[in-house]
Amino acid sequence: MRRLSVPAEHAVRRYFDGEAERFDAIYDEDKSLSQKFVDSLFRSVIHRRVALMLEWCGDLTDKRVLDVGTGSGRYAVEMARRGAQVVGLDFAPAMVDMATEAAQKAGVADRCHFEAADFLEWCAPHHFDISVGLGFFDYTADSRPFLAKIAEVTEGQGIFSFPMRWRFRTPTRWMRLKLHGCPVYFYGEQEVRELTGRTTGWGDIRLERLSRDFLVNVHSG
Repeated sequence: MRRLSVPAEHAVRRYFDGEAERFDAIYDEDKSLSQKFVDSLFRSVIHRRVALMLEWCGDLTDKRVLDVGTGSGRYAVEMARRGAQVVGLDFAPAMVDMATEAAQKAGVADRCHFEAADFLEWCAPHHFDISVGLGFFDYTADSRPFLAKIAEVTEGQGIFSFPMRWRFRTPTRWMRLKLHGCPVYFYGEQEVRELTGRTTGWGDIRLERLSRDFLVNVHSG
């Protein structure tokens, strides 16, 4: 099965290593009025998908959660605050360093474990009740092997986001990342439904359209 080429994989890692602090700043509450205005125009979907993901997770007390593409750990830390035991993976070491620090500052370091790893080569320590991948499939040339492996290590629910192919800001985002040498991929609704179906080990799909993203809630097996 096709995956990111080594140069493309290195490009994504390099981009997020270099942009870790700027990326994490999206979630800061202490912002100027102009920054908040920009967020309301272009980034509200990020906050909406997190809120819906947490709603779909339900009671997280003692749930084992896998966060694939954990980034700076914002989602993982919030799930840990709600009682989950979270394993967060990212292949950008700078992101993992930020996630580890965030968990320590939030007082949930004992409920979070972060690793810099290539997910397809990673060995899961156990099965998970819930697996999450928000903003991860934006950067996978072929999502099938990732979704199949996530299904293999999940005994329950998967919640994933996929950026929509035909949105007015799609070309802008593609060009911005291209200038940084970072590939990005977009999806149609039927493609998302096929990717999160039986062929990759998932089923019982619930799909929501959130401005620029599809957010899906599926179950393994």
